[in-house]
Amino acid sequence: MSRKILWRIFIITKFFGDILLSLLGFFLAYEIRFYNKIFTHYIPPIKGIPPIEKYYNFLPFFILACIFTYSYCGHYKKQILSFLDEFITNIKTIFILGILLFAISFFYRSYEYSRMFISLVLSLNFIFLTTWHTLINSLYKKYSKYLFGKPKIGFICKEDKIEKIKRYLKDEKYVKKFFLKDINTKDDILNFVKSKNIDELVVDYEIFSSALFQDILPEINFMDISLKVLVSLPIRLSETMIDETLGIPVVSLRHISLVGFNLFLKRTIDIIISILVFTIFVIPGIFIALLIKLDSKGQIFFIHKRVGYNGKVFNCIKFRTMVKDAHKVWWNLLKYSDRGDKVLKLKDDPRVTRVGKWLRKWSIDEIPQFFNVLKGDMSVVGPRPQIVEETSFYDSHSKKRLMVLPGLTGLWQISGRADIGFNEMIDLDLYYLENWTLGMDLKIILKTIFAVFSRKGAY
Repeated sequence: MSRKILWRIFIITKFFGDILLSLLGFFLAYEIRFYNKIFTHYIPPIKGIPPIEKYYNFLPFFILACIFTYSYCGHYKKQILSFLDEFITNIKTIFILGILLFAISFFYRSYEYSRMFISLVLSLNFIFLTTWHTLINSLYKKYSKYLFGKPKIGFICKEDKIEKIKRYLKDEKYVKKFFLKDINTKDDILNFVKSKNIDELVVDYEIFSSALFQDILPEINFMDISLKVLVSLPIRLSETMIDETLGIPVVSLRHISLVGFNLFLKRTIDIIISILVFTIFVIPGIFIALLIKLDSKGQIFFIHKRVGYNGKVFNCIKFRTMVKDAHKVWWNLLKYSDRGDKVLKLKDDPRVTRVGKWLRKWSIDEIPQFFNVLKGDMSVVGPRPQIVEETSFYDSHSKKRLMVLPGLTGLWQISGRADIGFNEMIDLDLYYLENWTLGMDLKIILKTIFAVFSRKGAY
């Protein structure tokens, strides 16, 4: 059995499992709505108990809506999502399915179907889909690893790209990565593929388009190896699609995924989290403000200019952790920075107050930034909002990080916080920008909590 056959079996099993569980949810919802004594005691069916034959007429529309929704939401694409991304995808799926079912029930005039029944169907489908997909994904990974071991991916590219690829793929623990940089004959490529037992081959476009590789391409195809072309590193990290509107196939870049419904959903979560944080910290915040005032002269809050979305400068609010007018000596202290000559971070910064050290250690000084989140200047998760002086070091590559709202936390914070250098921080922010998912945001938020308690890189 090959990986392709196993994947096809997995997708077919997943699809039929989805449909069977949807049918189970349909009939179970009918039983709960009209015959469960506990449920009907609190929410009795006002119009009586309808015969199930009436609901049989609705069943074909329900199945078609399920098939369309599951396919549209990408449940059968060639990828396995993380649990959080799968969870979010299932929420989107049920949301869209709900719109379809309520629309069908509204326009289907021969019978008025119970809205509570439809709500129960959606709730049960969400539970069944999440449980089933978690189980089938886990079984596929384990069985695939048992049969074939970790997928072996071979990269054929020049030496200057190898380090970048390694850095971008450092968290991909579920695959084995092999690299070939010195190519003189076609035997070099064949020996590389055969000796490493490569499952998937990623070839730099410059090498792929060469006469040497084109000569060996038929032999690679006969090996039943998945072949991908690395056009360029930035494009690899973005979503791409083949566009044939010009009459010729070209690679087209999609916009970042933080638009439309995704942006609305992220913004909604930002507002909800901000309100919750302010509710919890209103009393402790008064106590912290008193400590700051008693510890040193100056304002309670430190309001500082930061560069945000699209290069817009905004006032970033934090609890003051330094002495008054500390920022005026920024350029003078930059040469002593522990993070290179582009970001000022000192482990023993003389400007930090006694209370300030404690606030920074637990990241409490950043809580007022949730006001910036409510205002729309920031998001809970995003690239670090950099001060104006630091953006003077930006090149055209680094400016891409300004395409989304800056965040209270992000990949750099959970990867070492102040121990991360300027260039690595930029790379992490760009990776977030080009690979964003809501599941990634939730993962970063959870890891941020652990990073705060570990206090690694906090100063």
